[in-house]
Amino acid sequence: MISTRLLNSVSTLAVVCTQWGDTGKGKFIDFFAEWADIIARGTGGANAGHTIKLGSKTYVFHLVPSGILRDGDGKVNVIGNGVAFDPGIFCEELAVLEREGVSFEHLKIAQNARLVLPQHILLDRLRESSADGRIGTTGRGIGPTYVDHYARVGLTVNDLLNIDSFVQKLRRNLAEKRRILKDVDPEMIRRIMHHEHLEFGAFWSAFEFLDADAIVDRYRQFGSFLHPFIWNTDQYLWDAIGKKRVLLEGAQGNLLSVDHGTYPYVTSSDCSVQGLARGVGIRDRDVDLALGIVKAFYMTRVGEGPFPTELGGETSARWCNNAEVNEAVEIERLPYVSVNDIIPFRQGVAIRRAGNEYGATTKRPRRVGWLDLPLLRYSKRHTGGDIILTKLDVLDQCDQIKICTAYRYDGLPYAIGERVFTNGDMLDTAVPNYEVLQHCTPQYETFSGWKESTTGAKSYSKLPANLRFLVRYVACAAGLNVVLLSVGPDRDQTIPV
Repeated sequence: MISTRLLNSVSTLAVVCTQWGDTGKGKFIDFFAEWADIIARGTGGANAGHTIKLGSKTYVFHLVPSGILRDGDGKVNVIGNGVAFDPGIFCEELAVLEREGVSFEHLKIAQNARLVLPQHILLDRLRESSADGRIGTTGRGIGPTYVDHYARVGLTVNDLLNIDSFVQKLRRNLAEKRRILKDVDPEMIRRIMHHEHLEFGAFWSAFEFLDADAIVDRYRQFGSFLHPFIWNTDQYLWDAIGKKRVLLEGAQGNLLSVDHGTYPYVTSSDCSVQGLARGVGIRDRDVDLALGIVKAFYMTRVGEGPFPTELGGETSARWCNNAEVNEAVEIERLPYVSVNDIIPFRQGVAIRRAGNEYGATTKRPRRVGWLDLPLLRYSKRHTGGDIILTKLDVLDQCDQIKICTAYRYDGLPYAIGERVFTNGDMLDTAVPNYEVLQHCTPQYETFSGWKESTTGAKSYSKLPANLRFLVRYVACAAGLNVVLLSVGPDRDQTIPV
């Protein structure tokens, strides 16, 4: 049961990630959905994978809000206006729910959600195929969809309901994209257009790259099917604030926010509480409580970008960003690793394996490093100090655990605003700037592990003393209030502090 003390006087609760995502938001959206009347997601797209484990079953959602498993209890799940909505992926997820006998009759999609189209996926994958432009995206077309929105040439979900308007807007959009594509290798375009995310060539044209008629036909089908789900959700949420219990579901994490993250190695939406509120049509001041998820006492990152505490450094980054490496390949090539390995890269592989730190769908390995307090001190500015520590059980067998408490800057002089960073400077709080972070050497404190299983613990007092000491240390060192702990993926593996 959820602590009544925690949610006393709370009408709107936001659950967001304070790191680079993959911290366990899906579990806690499902957990708090018991309390909520409405669960709403407002940022990101199918590039976000939320995993929920119920008994022997595991559910992975990319677009459908993680509260959907409570739909049968009358909970309303909302996909907000800030979401990059891919109707193909959404329909696939509904088909899975239908096969599993999970209700989705209370699901609503914002009429003004940004619509992902085949050309967005094409452009995303073209950029990722270039060494100069590579960021490490999932190739789901999220960035180009948001670009079109701000360039005022994008389409929305509501356009699916008005096919004549859809055709007119689509053709205008495609004309612009074809001007971009005319200087690209046609064979590369052909290969990408035959990717599974583009239905193996269903939208490809040998003469115009993108077949407008094929796109119209498919999206007309989507519109017919999705019509009952499409609502003015901004108005719906606005009317609910203060009257119903609203749970806001974050996607990705603060450090991936396009506004506040480690730019340019970020996602294309604002993953902070402010961005999440805006993405469902309310104000951030309408949020009564924000809970930040922190993976403890390690963290992960997917794709390119600086990661000061990464175990194995550049060796790990190259390995994890190699398109040919997935979970199966890693197990085959590195079958024997230990969380106590003296070689940092191998230790990182072992922690990744213990925490199942692989993409929910792609099985792509996530880069692994120790918990970084300078980044956490920065991130809490955008979330607040109330946090949930997750995945504590992953390090049950570690002899020693390191925590980064500060950085030493080891680069050339570099100015950010009024401050100039010089070689040897010490930083207690991270600066989310690539030019600075790539030259930051972590300063560690080392702690003894607890060397016993935590997965069956039912109360804070039953946890090992060394673990409880680390929880208090992190809270004190980063100025945080730890409210819940997670010692496993199931709902009941949750402990109030």
